[in-house]
Amino acid sequence: MRMVLCETEESRRTYTLNSFGQTISSYEELCYIISGQYLYFLTEGIPEGMREWIEEELGLVLPAEEETKKQLEHIIGYRNYFTVPEQRMLVQQMRTAYLYSSVRKHKMLGDLYLKHSRYLSAYHAYQKSLSGLMQLKTKEQQEVLYHTGLCLTRMFRFQEAKEFFKRSCRLKENKKCQEAYFIVSYMQGDYQKFLEDGRALSFTEEQLREIHENISAMEERFSGSEESTALKKIGYHRKKPDDLMTRRLTWSMLERWKNEYRREIV
Repeated sequence: MRMVLCETEESRRTYTLNSFGQTISSYEELCYIISGQYLYFLTEGIPEGMREWIEEELGLVLPAEEETKKQLEHIIGYRNYFTVPEQRMLVQQMRTAYLYSSVRKHKMLGDLYLKHSRYLSAYHAYQKSLSGLMQLKTKEQQEVLYHTGLCLTRMFRFQEAKEFFKRSCRLKENKKCQEAYFIVSYMQGDYQKFLEDGRALSFTEEQLREIHENISAMEERFSGSEESTALKKIGYHRKKPDDLMTRRLTWSMLERWKNEYRREIV
C-alpha cells in the first residue's frame, strides 16, 4: 500500500465530480482521481467547474486553449504528490491512451463507469463503441456486448439485455455470459421461452432442464432467507418492458439495482 503525505490543507470549498460521485477537497485527492480516471478526462475533457475549482482553490491556471492531455500534465507536475518516475509513467500512459481510437476509448470509459457502478453512464459509453465494434479484438467485442447487457439489466430492460448476452455468447463460449443469459431468461417466467432461448445457443433439452432446475433450486434457497422476508414486505412489483413479472429469485438483486439506478439518474 502506498502512503502519501498530504502537503496541502483542505480547500475552503469542495468540488464534486458528478460522473463518479466523488468529492475533491485537496490537491492530493485531485491527483488520486486523475491517476485512476485519466481516461475519463481525456475522453470527456476537464469539466469547467473543476477547472474553476483548481484555479480558485489550488492557484493553478489551466489555459483553456490547451488540449486536455497537456492540462493534466500541468496538474500532476504542480506539486509533490507524484515522484518523478511516477510522473513520467503516468504521462506516458496518458499519451498512449490519447492515441487510442474513439471506439477503444469509449469501451475503456464504459469499463471505468461500470467499475464505479455508474450503469447508465457505462451504457451510453458502450453505445458509442458498438458502431465500430469490429475494430476491436474478439475478446474486447465480447466484453462490450456482455457489459452492455449488464447495464441493461440494471435499467430493467431485460429482453434487450438478453439479446446482448446472446450475441456475446455467440462470439465465444463464456460461462459468465451464459449464466447471465439464462438467469435473465428464467426471470421472464416462461418455461417454453426458456427452452427456446437455450436452443438458440445449441443447448439440448436435457441440459436446459438441468439448468432450469438449478436456478429454481437457487430461488428456493433464497426464498427462505431473512433478506427475502424483509423484501417481501416492500411489495415491490415492477413490470418489465416485455410485460412479464420479475421472478422471486431476483428480489435482492433487483432491489439493489433499482436503488443504484435511482441514485444515478436523480
